[in-house]
Amino acid sequence: MKKLIYTLIAFLVLQSAAISQTAIISEDFSNPVGWEMEGNWVQEDGYLMLYYYPIVDDYDFSAYTDAFDVPAGGGEVVISTFLDVYLSNVTDEHCIISVVSGDAETELWNRPLTEGPFGDFQGTDLTLSLDDFSGQNIQLRFRSLGASTSALWGWFIFNVNLTTWFDHELSAMQINGPTHLEKSQEGIWEVKVKNQGLNEETSFVVNLHSYKSTDVLATTTFSGSLASGETTILNLSYTPDRVHNTMLYATIDAPTDEFMANNIITGSFLRVKPEADYNVLFWNNDNGIESVVSPESGQLQQPHVGLKKALQMSGVDFDFVYDLPEDLAAYDLVITTMGNYCLS
Repeated sequence: MKKLIYTLIAFLVLQSAAISQTAIISEDFSNPVGWEMEGNWVQEDGYLMLYYYPIVDDYDFSAYTDAFDVPAGGGEVVISTFLDVYLSNVTDEHCIISVVSGDAETELWNRPLTEGPFGDFQGTDLTLSLDDFSGQNIQLRFRSLGASTSALWGWFIFNVNLTTWFDHELSAMQINGPTHLEKSQEGIWEVKVKNQGLNEETSFVVNLHSYKSTDVLATTTFSGSLASGETTILNLSYTPDRVHNTMLYATIDAPTDEFMANNIITGSFLRVKPEADYNVLFWNNDNGIESVVSPESGQLQQPHVGLKKALQMSGVDFDFVYDLPEDLAAYDLVITTMGNYCLS
């Protein structure tokens, strides 16, 4: 019975820690900054890779992160990785992850290639503690060395995240609201806030801002109890007094917050529509060909899809046609895609 109780306590402690961790460094290699690479290390869109070709004998190739500070409370580095091995060529090759701090270097992970591949093709999380380096400025070193690069097909690094724990840490998670309003029409924006700290939060302020104004558009105060790991949604009201297009964002103002980098959430487009009447025609001349990549899904789609969505989000009413009318006198604006491969 005691063993069961201890197991449950340990589980609850781990669960509490897991929901309270904060990622203070997140590298997904979409736009990497500060990496140093040697030899066969290359960076592609979405991953860092040590490639076997050109084949080099007696090799020793490393990739280094930019230097960063480990928080005073320590933390964990979570690395999504896949190591693919050509076992028939393996002799003494190793892959190593280490910490470089000043003139000292400490190994965190050492994988002999004789043990075969590590992880799966989509990447497997490898979690390494940085508690021993609390408060230090360090680099991570990804190193592979040995008789020949032909022993590996490739070592892929997909993500590098540094997570840690704070006593007080609030994060702005999401902002939702109207994408278009009339002038003098009230809009309500919902801001989702998560308590990622270890302690309960009882009071903080959330503000609504516009990139086209220096003023705070709206503000609200949370007064209650937000336990570690819990989220809350706060509503902010704003009534625009002029016609314009802008992006809105929200910020958290909490004096006790120990990590400010995630206290802002962006991405709420707003178009305040003019009072003028106008007629818009949208002529779909894509020829049924999917030729552009959607920035949201990454999949090919017809060009008119994104334009149509943007107009709808902006509150622009339009007539949508596949054939251009002979008489366009009724329209103030005609929007069209110009066709693909065979103009019509």
